[in-house]
Amino acid sequence: MNVFRKFIIVSALALIVVPQVGFGQYQFPMKPFLSYFKDIQRYELSFNYTMNNGFFEGVTQATSTAYNTGAYYGDTNVNRAISTTGYGGSIGLSLPFKATGHISCWAATMQLGVNMYTWNNLNSTYINGEIVDPSGDILTASTMNIHLPIGIDWKVGNDAIKSQRLALGASFGAGVIPQVTMTSLSSGTPNSGTNFGFTPFAKVEFGWRWGWVFKLRGMYSMGQYNLLYINREIPGVSDGPFRISSTSNITVSLVIMPFSGGWRETDWWNTFDTYNKHDRFN
Repeated sequence: MNVFRKFIIVSALALIVVPQVGFGQYQFPMKPFLSYFKDIQRYELSFNYTMNNGFFEGVTQATSTAYNTGAYYGDTNVNRAISTTGYGGSIGLSLPFKATGHISCWAATMQLGVNMYTWNNLNSTYINGEIVDPSGDILTASTMNIHLPIGIDWKVGNDAIKSQRLALGASFGAGVIPQVTMTSLSSGTPNSGTNFGFTPFAKVEFGWRWGWVFKLRGMYSMGQYNLLYINREIPGVSDGPFRISSTSNITVSLVIMPFSGGWRETDWWNTFDTYNKHDRFN
C-alpha cells in the first residue's frame, strides 16, 4: 500500500514538473537589456493626432452685446473648460526584459516626440450671463509639447519577438510622461511660458504585418500642469490676468516599424514552432 501511495505521489509530481520544464524551453530568449538600444529593427516612428483638455482661469469682461461694442458691466473671474486638437510625431523603442511565453514578454518602452496644438478663443466674454466667443480680435495660444513617455508594456505577437510569421500583435502598458511645454500668445510680447510636468499614462496598441509592421496606438494621460500664466492686461484683447492649464490628453497614433521588413527567425524555435504549422523559414 505504501509503495502504491509513493508511486502515485511521484507520478503526480512528475506530471506537474515535466510540463513546466517543457514550457520553459519555449520561453522567448532574452538578450542583455542594453543591447536592445542597438537593435534598429525594434525602433518605430509614429504620427500623432492629439486631443487635449484643460481650463482657462482668470478675468473675463462682462458686457451686454459683442466685445467692446455694448454696455460694459465690469470684469468677472471665471474658470471654464477649454479643449483643442493637434498633431505631432515621435520615435520610440521597446526593450524586452522578461519573457512570459513563446511569443510574449514584458518590455520597457520609451518614445521621444513633439506635439503642436493651439488653444482658441481665450478672450471669450460674458454676454448676458453666457460665455460667447469673441467677435473681434481672437486671442489664441500655441503650445509645443516635447514629451518622453517611459513605461512598462506586456507585448504579445509579432513585434514582441520580431517574427515575420505572426500577422498580428498587441501591447498593453502604463507609465509616466516627463514633458516640457512652450506656450506663446498670438497677441502682445513677451507673452510666453515654459513649464515642466509629469503625468501618468495608460496605452493600448494593436499591430498588423503588411510588408512592414504597422500599429494603431491609443494613449490616455491625466494630470494638471500649468501651460501659461499672464499677470497683466493685453490692451484691446484681454484685461488679464489669466492662466491656462492642461488636465488630460488622448493621443491616437499610427505607428510604423520601418525596419521590420528585415525580421527573420533564426534561432532554435524555427524547428519547434508551436504557433504556425507552416515552417517556412527553416
